[in-house]
Amino acid sequence: MLEKLRDDAEGAFLSRWLNNELTPEELAEFEAHPEYKEYKKIIAETDALRIKAYDVDKALQTVKNNNEGTLKQKERKVIPLLATLSVAASIAILVGLFIFNTSKISHDTGFGEQKVVTLPDGSEMILNAKSSAKYDKDWSDNRLVNLDGEAYFKVKKGSKFSVKTANGDVTVLGTQFNVTSQDELFQVVCYEGKVSVSSRKHTEILTRGEAFRRIEAEQEQWNENVEAPSWINNTSSFHSVPISYVLQEIEEQYNLKIKNKPLDNTIIYTGTFPNDNLDVALKTVFSTLDVTYTLSEDKKTLVLK
Repeated sequence: MLEKLRDDAEGAFLSRWLNNELTPEELAEFEAHPEYKEYKKIIAETDALRIKAYDVDKALQTVKNNNEGTLKQKERKVIPLLATLSVAASIAILVGLFIFNTSKISHDTGFGEQKVVTLPDGSEMILNAKSSAKYDKDWSDNRLVNLDGEAYFKVKKGSKFSVKTANGDVTVLGTQFNVTSQDELFQVVCYEGKVSVSSRKHTEILTRGEAFRRIEAEQEQWNENVEAPSWINNTSSFHSVPISYVLQEIEEQYNLKIKNKPLDNTIIYTGTFPNDNLDVALKTVFSTLDVTYTLSEDKKTLVLK
């Protein structure tokens, strides 16, 4: 059924459904399809826009009574045509939405969640907390992932593989690397092979153990002597970043709202905190900053003092 709908470019199957022409077996299979409820919803919305049934006999009588035959004869031809176009439009919408919805795949993570995704070419993507990624279901022409947040990639060798973010792009052939794109922060660390990083008309080639970061207009490079990002093992680590990004990471890992955040974003933090123990994480970060705090009983709100 899925393949029949996808290949049904002319809308013949959906047209038969709209006209109640499906066999009982086809109808039962279609009603079990995951998209069936969406189609029903679209039809319900479309019905509200359709022209009401046209009573030809009544219209003819009106023509005779009002002696406006020429005008009404034109209406008799126009209105049924509009009704037909309405049905055709419904079919076009259904086919278009089905093709659109099935051509893209998206993955999202919640607070403190990680998700391992096998991409169409067999490459692996691991999403960090509060991140989202989208890509085409068909990768025959282009291996491209649109990322918002943070993800670690293990790319199989092959054609060009690209990760596109709001802050910059990463292009590789086959390697392992980590990408972070949050607000004005764009950071890439290469763990194996070679990657090309492009951000604001600036391009860098990174090899194993090299890292690149841009925060607003400032950029820097350094070396990372680790095999993979620490967050995969439930530890968030930071290398000379403004404190606001550390607080944001705490919120995303623990579903926590931090109030009275320090306004001085010139405070730079280097260090780590665990992603599976809130008390230890708070003590680790704020004792270093010499900041006191109060945690609500439900552990959902943190007030800095």
